Amino acid sequence: MPSSLAPLRSRLSRIPLGRALIALGIVLVAINIASAIWDVRKAYERTERRAQRDFSNVSSLLAEQTASSLEAVDLILREAARNGSAADVVAGLPRLRAELAHVPQVAALLVLDADANVIARSEADAFDPARFTLFREAGAEGRYISDPYPDERGGWRFLISRHLGGPRSAAMAAAIELEGFDQRYGAIDLGRGAFITLLSYDGAIIARAPDAKARGQRYPAPGMADAVRGEGSWRGWSTSPILNEPVLLAASAVRGFPLYVMSGANERAVFEPWRDEAWLVFDRTLLTSAAMLGLIALAAWGLARRERALGRSWKRYQAMIEHSADALILSRPTTGGILYASPAMERVLGFTLEDLRGREVMDFVHPEFKEQALKLRSELLHHPGKVSVDECKVLHKDGSWRWIELTRKNLLHEPSVRAVVFNFRDITERKQAEAERQRLEQRLRQAEKMEAVGRLAGGIAHDFNNILGGILGYAEMLAEKAPAGSPLKRYAENVLSGATRASGLVEQILSYSRSQRGKRAPVDLGRVVSETLELVRGSLPAGIRLESEFSASKIYVVGDPTQLHQVTMNLCTNACHAMAAGGTLRVRLETEQIGADRQLLHTLLRAGDYARLTVEDTGTGMDKATLGRIFEPFFTTKEVGKGTGLGLALVYGIVTDSAGAIDVTSTPGKGSRFAIYLPRIEVEKHAPPAEDAVAVPLARGRGERVLVVDDEEALVAVTSEILKHIGYEPVGCSDGAAALAAFDAGRIDAVIADEVMPGISGTELATALRRRRADLPILLVSGYTGPMLSERALGAGITEILKKPVQSRDIASALARVLHSQRASVA
Repeated sequence: MPSSLAPLRSRLSRIPLGRALIALGIVLVAINIASAIWDVRKAYERTERRAQRDFSNVSSLLAEQTASSLEAVDLILREAARNGSAADVVAGLPRLRAELAHVPQVAALLVLDADANVIARSEADAFDPARFTLFREAGAEGRYISDPYPDERGGWRFLISRHLGGPRSAAMAAAIELEGFDQRYGAIDLGRGAFITLLSYDGAIIARAPDAKARGQRYPAPGMADAVRGEGSWRGWSTSPILNEPVLLAASAVRGFPLYVMSGANERAVFEPWRDEAWLVFDRTLLTSAAMLGLIALAAWGLARRERALGRSWKRYQAMIEHSADALILSRPTTGGILYASPAMERVLGFTLEDLRGREVMDFVHPEFKEQALKLRSELLHHPGKVSVDECKVLHKDGSWRWIELTRKNLLHEPSVRAVVFNFRDITERKQAEAERQRLEQRLRQAEKMEAVGRLAGGIAHDFNNILGGILGYAEMLAEKAPAGSPLKRYAENVLSGATRASGLVEQILSYSRSQRGKRAPVDLGRVVSETLELVRGSLPAGIRLESEFSASKIYVVGDPTQLHQVTMNLCTNACHAMAAGGTLRVRLETEQIGADRQLLHTLLRAGDYARLTVEDTGTGMDKATLGRIFEPFFTTKEVGKGTGLGLALVYGIVTDSAGAIDVTSTPGKGSRFAIYLPRIEVEKHAPPAEDAVAVPLARGRGERVLVVDDEEALVAVTSEILKHIGYEPVGCSDGAAALAAFDAGRIDAVIADEVMPGISGTELATALRRRRADLPILLVSGYTGPMLSERALGAGITEILKKPVQSRDIASALARVLHSQRASVA
């Protein structure tokens, strides 16, 4: 600053800040008041101009409307004047009356002679010839508009006329109703104190709203009338002879007629909006001035309390830091360590300030993340103000590791801080949720893969069943016809045995693909496991010892005994394969109450009451990678030819389908442990175990004709052979249409139909046959015997369902049952 301004600066610096603020407030209030006065003055002029514009617009519009209304009448009068004589006009009066029917404001038509006497009239009218004195003296133009006069009904009219010839000749006149003008003018709301008037140039008031009583009076304003006659309009202030007070007026000439429309309002009405606006400006000025003074006073008061406010602000900031969910640390890395820790640090990591003082933040970072943390710290210290954010594991006081979102900011250059600020946010739950989501996504992908492979396996099993049907059928017939003890007999029995084992493999594939769901019923799990272990014990390799432990009470679950047997057998078989060098196989069955949901490696174990089957071995064990894939279909660690990779996948499918869970733990070189959890139920009474089936001779037929339908011709052939062998007459067809034709061609006693056929399926064929014969026995053959097929079969009227591959004993027994039932019902 130049030296010449130094004295001014010194004097200004000595002025108390409070006084300066008060002076500033007075100046601002003065400016505010001056601005208000200016606004009020401008508003006065603006209000007057707006009112003049509004009145002028209304007058012009109404003048134009009035001219349009009168021109229609005047046009007819001019046409009548061209006809010439009064007699001609009188003769055409009916026609003129019809033309004026579309002009509602015309009350009557009059034909007058030169002395204003009525020659003819269309309607009654209170006509006074004395009113036409001026008409008799009218000039060459020959048009005259009268003063308003009352009619016989109490309304008001005025006349508009034209000479039929020259001056002082006969005339044609129309009586105009003023009611329409009153309604039109009265419908326009110009506000309180405003009015609209229709006047003639000689000052006669034709119509006025809202003061209709002034109609017929004179409005002496020659200057206004002359200005309107000459210029077409006039506006300005005048004194109303009716209201006896100043009024603001606007007048417009009615085009083509000696009339003009005048609208206006008294001075109070004109400036009513201005007064309202002036009061608003006054109130606003008063309030804003008071606000200015109040703000100045508040500022002066605030300056005096600034130090105390700063103190309170610091306390609030400190309270916010201390009660925040995030923990805060101030540290000087490499030059003193931690110097401050907020109380939240104890909630997040369990450490107090005394535990942390002087230590480095790096001392608590997990070794896995320490290298990255050191790199970030180095970059941070070389860039003042830099902020870095990362996620890492940090040591808790209890020895566990917590996931922390760590935010660092270098404020070493700030005089009030001179430290690096560390913000610790606990994100352990979020990380756990993310891990859970990833695990569930992995399970979903696994489930989708298993579903796809399952569909493939089910399709293969279906085709394989058709192949096995022919093998089993011919092998049975060959074994039955071959001499006992002959090589042919032995060969046939070996083929039959192999086909039976293949059928069991198909059952396993169908179980895996879930196309074949097992029967759901209460099962004594202890009995199933005991029976399975008896089979396992008889085939144990040398060097493996079996130990079992069962609960003293019976344990029931809901499931299929065959599938539960398969689960136990598969687990024991895998355990034996893992102990090639010998070991101990331990099987334990007990109950367990799970109090809360538990996340296992491959499944989720819900809270509840469970039966727990544990199969444990002391074999080679599995590593982490193998544990993650053991339930994948076709995944196996065995040598080629020693495992299909379906055993554990089947176990997984059966257990999860039963609302159970599987827990697997394994240590390489020490063995593995499988724990199967199945929901336990309470059963009070149980049916005794079924007796073993006793082999009986095949039931034979009596020559009944059996319709055999299958799209596989080989199956049609073998089934027909079986039927012939057991005493039936087969009729073979390879599609549904041929079967319907065969049924219509001759007697059919029973039907054996495959479900899956192109064109017409087995159930659709059964529906069609039932329409032809309601009591026809129908056997449906399918590789799938789930609830959906059962429901379809019931709706189609199927008598019984046979599961592929079908052996001769199954066919013989089923036909014997259905035909016996039919014969019994007929009898």
